[in-house]
Amino acid sequence: MGQALSLLPPPLRPGRRGVAAAAKVSKAAIDRPGEEDPDLWMICGLGNPGPRYEDNRHNVGFMAVDALARQEGIAVDRLQETAAVGRGRLCGKKILLVKPMTFMNVSGEAVGKLARFYRIPAERVLVVYDDLDLATAAVRLRAKGGHGGHNGMKSIAAHLQGTKDFPRLRIGIGRPPGSMPVHAWVLQDFSKAEREEIDIAVQEAIDIIRSVLTLGMDKAVSGVRVDRNGAVIKPPHANGKKGSGGDGSATGSGKGQGGNAPAAKKQKRAVAAGEEVAATVEPTQQAAAAAAAQQPAMAAAEAR
Repeated sequence: MGQALSLLPPPLRPGRRGVAAAAKVSKAAIDRPGEEDPDLWMICGLGNPGPRYEDNRHNVGFMAVDALARQEGIAVDRLQETAAVGRGRLCGKKILLVKPMTFMNVSGEAVGKLARFYRIPAERVLVVYDDLDLATAAVRLRAKGGHGGHNGMKSIAAHLQGTKDFPRLRIGIGRPPGSMPVHAWVLQDFSKAEREEIDIAVQEAIDIIRSVLTLGMDKAVSGVRVDRNGAVIKPPHANGKKGSGGDGSATGSGKGQGGNAPAAKKQKRAVAAGEEVAATVEPTQQAAAAAAAQQPAMAAAEAR
């Protein structure tokens, strides 16, 4: 189970000034690392802030970070550099969970500032986000690559000194049907049937994150997976590469394709049995609501 680390500003508190007031927390109150910590990873989920968008297809990155926070008992309830953040440990590594509160198109502003503040190099900034070009609930890990037309990823690359060399974990949302505009599709909630598949895909994404931290990027990309205790899961084939994307990526899906499906199903049963640990996220939701009230038009402008 994750262990929370108290190296962040005080929790967000509701008030008349909302996010703006919380954003003025003195940086002197934050314990900034004196040098790069080789064990610290940033796990960043992309989405739009506020209850209006929380179940949208575009928010599947937020869903993954929230699920990981719940399972590991990490409270993502601090606001730093216009992002909701929480620190803890996972698989023996220190992690910084991040949800930018800036709306999708400018996600990189928060990610870049946090990476510089905590001295986290791009190769340890793992971004989880939605992908139109993958089938709904398909999951793919890549060590680096382009933005694929995703505006949030464009912003992050720009604010990480222009590099594309940071890992990314894509969760498929599929293409819109017929002539539906892309922006309408991504800002639409998942259907009930889709959400069941997405919940499994989110767990697969968490299994992949555990594999990255436990085994390293190369083995995780090749399809090797670990369970919650860090034990390697026996792959469906001896070479452990079933579901490889053929482009240096590892692929899974909510329908059981890929080597990480067994862990996802095991975790789903564990959650049903009440083994999941709750995390405190209400203050973050208040911050998100305040941000959404200030700039509701920005999310609608996001079209890949």
